[in-house]
Amino acid sequence: MSAKKFKLKNGLSVLLIENHKSPVVSVQMWVKTGSADESRGQEGISHFIEHLVFKGTNKYGVGEIASSVEAAGGELNAYTSFDQTVFHVTISKHFVDIATDVISEMMGFPKFDPKEVDNEREVVIEEIKRGNDSPHRQASQTLFKTAYKSHPYGIPVIGYDKVIKSVSGKKIDQYFKSRYVPTNMHLVIVGDFDTKEMKAKIEKQFGIFENYKLKKISRKKEKAQAQARIMVKRADFEESILHLAWPIPGAAHKDVPVLDMLAMILGQGDSSRLVKRLRMDSAIVNSIGAGSFTPKDQGLFSISVTLNQDKLKDALENIMIEIERALSQLPSAEEIKKAIVNLESEQFYSLETVDGIARTAGSLENLMGDYKYFQKYLKQVYAITPELLIKTARKYLLPSRINVSCLVKDSEKEIERIFKSWVKSYKKTYEKSVKLKTPKSEKFKKPPMKLPPVGLSTNLKIEKIKLSSGVTLIFRTNKSTPILNARAAALGGLRAEDQEHLGSSDLLSRVWTSGTKSLSELEIQNKIENMAGGISAFSGRNSVGLNMQTLSPFESEAIELFSEVLVAPVLNSQSIEREKHMMQEALRSRDDNPAQVASLLFLQALFAGHPYANDMMGTQESIARLDKNYLERHLKTMLNLDNMMIVVTGDANKAKWISALEKASQQLSHGSHLKTHFEHQATGVEVRKFKLMNKEQTHILLGYKGLTIDDPRRHALQVMQSILAGQGGRLFLELRDKESLAYTVSPMHMDGIDTGYFGAYIGCSPEKGKKAISMLEVEFEKLVDKKIADDELARAKKYLIGRHDIDLQRNSTIGSSLLFNELYGIDCSETFKFADRINQVSPQDVQEIAAEIFKQKAVISAVGSVEPW
Repeated sequence: MSAKKFKLKNGLSVLLIENHKSPVVSVQMWVKTGSADESRGQEGISHFIEHLVFKGTNKYGVGEIASSVEAAGGELNAYTSFDQTVFHVTISKHFVDIATDVISEMMGFPKFDPKEVDNEREVVIEEIKRGNDSPHRQASQTLFKTAYKSHPYGIPVIGYDKVIKSVSGKKIDQYFKSRYVPTNMHLVIVGDFDTKEMKAKIEKQFGIFENYKLKKISRKKEKAQAQARIMVKRADFEESILHLAWPIPGAAHKDVPVLDMLAMILGQGDSSRLVKRLRMDSAIVNSIGAGSFTPKDQGLFSISVTLNQDKLKDALENIMIEIERALSQLPSAEEIKKAIVNLESEQFYSLETVDGIARTAGSLENLMGDYKYFQKYLKQVYAITPELLIKTARKYLLPSRINVSCLVKDSEKEIERIFKSWVKSYKKTYEKSVKLKTPKSEKFKKPPMKLPPVGLSTNLKIEKIKLSSGVTLIFRTNKSTPILNARAAALGGLRAEDQEHLGSSDLLSRVWTSGTKSLSELEIQNKIENMAGGISAFSGRNSVGLNMQTLSPFESEAIELFSEVLVAPVLNSQSIEREKHMMQEALRSRDDNPAQVASLLFLQALFAGHPYANDMMGTQESIARLDKNYLERHLKTMLNLDNMMIVVTGDANKAKWISALEKASQQLSHGSHLKTHFEHQATGVEVRKFKLMNKEQTHILLGYKGLTIDDPRRHALQVMQSILAGQGGRLFLELRDKESLAYTVSPMHMDGIDTGYFGAYIGCSPEKGKKAISMLEVEFEKLVDKKIADDELARAKKYLIGRHDIDLQRNSTIGSSLLFNELYGIDCSETFKFADRINQVSPQDVQEIAAEIFKQKAVISAVGSVEPW
């Protein structure tokens, strides 16, 4: 991997990182302007511009940018934050000229056509409404409004609807030319290209940008906080969300690595202090974590919690205990070593994809002016001592500078009194802790992680190995990154549950890693987090299984842990009761996610009488019936030698894995192969289901019975979905670009063992619901009435193939594809024949599958404030 950094004559900074691990290139333009650079009356203009540059340039008309990229199999998107706006394309190396061309057009020659500006206003308004229905978006905005009274970080990145409704195209153009100028941007390109050739292209395409004068922005500084701030906001959500936050310096400050480590020790990973105490040991909260937000200017150190409102006092008391520990007791050498390993690992995981490399390099270049800064950061991390962590905690976690924000469903005044009382107690705790002499620790030094040399893998063949126990092991070595992935799966899941015990597979996936014959749940968590990895179980409609990812230096320990957790789990009764409570809490707060509610209504109506109609989380009553004995029987039914298989991919040693799994799999017994069949017929009549909810948007699913996993026509169905999908697809162009009906509209489909579904989802304002349904039906009818044109078919195919190839940069994606293909009776290597299968699909194939799907009666579900029909 080689890098070259240079500037064009117009002042544009360019970073080229040549990396030949996969035939993919990521092109990213980082603009050093964000919502924090907007003045009064401009709130949200940066995010609005992010939308508008896709709507037409000197060279491209509406929809043509997305169509061009997707027709070449690429992905494109953009995002806006407080400090920057980023536009990115990931694409095959053979079409990199398209990526650089569209980015140069968007950044150098956008049109801001008045008609398109007006159309896109409605889309952004829909996005704002979507955020208003989101508990986490509302909680985040409440926190930032509390913590930033002067600085523009207190204003939502998305802005205000009154600004979006009124800002003119002329003002947008003026703002663009004042901030989106070459001297205020840097271009990052990573992937499989020749640097000399790429440099010439960049000079030609980006060197012609006019170098408008950069308008310098002076952001308001946040005044030093002198006393605690408390904001309790009433919101119509079932789950309460709490944030405790303290001001900290921006990204470049020397204390940032220490604060990052403090956050990791306090609340990142199941073995971290807060998670262990409040989530794993007692289930006081639904989730908890700690983090350091370190942007360009003043950041925040925060503890974030989701919980039932009546658990608030208990949660605060336990959080106080852990903050007091951070202020008065040295972290252990083990905690620091674990934190170092995980902070180190970030650079290695980012190497797996070209867009990951580009994102890391772009962020460091933008904030620090040095894309190689991570090495300096790690040197600071290696120098952190236990004493420094205590001193830093005392320096920043001041009672007078705490910001408390919380969303609650009711009793705001009472909750505010609870917080005021807690802040007073915290002040006493803090004063008592800082009077204590800082304890001394034994000196230790954690050496940097030693990694094997990284290079191109030449032996990428798939090997299917039959272990002596009868279990199939699929192995694929790839040494291009020091990452390995192991996963095992067994048929079962929702299809193996009875009506009295719904949710058993979901619960099993939560407690599978709760212990083994020799390891407790905490010991398992500690082991995997010491490897900078993760191990977890999963469940779905058709299967259950175990997944592990880690770095190759820890391979021997990883093999031992994976093998033991796979074949010798000992389900912990305490963990089972804890997770049953979590599932019941999730069911109780499901109405906070109206799209999820609409989806469940849809599945219940479409698959009535079939297991797929059941809620994978079960019901309050069925969850209550579950216990250790039943879960053990349920697992044994599925996890047997005749019903499971294992896949290992990445930088792994085949001989070691075979040896360990030969021994481990002998502990399992033979059993039944669970590829049972459940009959399912289409409804025969149109079904409409509606649930009344007081939300700003209506969430609609319209769909039909689909295909099975192994149906040979599934590739034609995928092409049909591709015709509808993406920013260049029909649904986006017709319902969003032309009619401004929604921020989110997309096709949806699932292929199951017995049956599946195909349809579309849209989230829109209530008054647009009827039109949205009508337009979705029209787009489906078009596919039946007229064969698609050759050029549109080519776009759809390349889009599918390109996304597939981009996804296959990750070992975990490859492993998942190999595993589930083989498990469901499809040859495991089918994932590498995907392009051939898609290219064989004809216009007639698409029209025929459209006719079969859409001739059926539709199932429509909706959630919102009014019925959309």
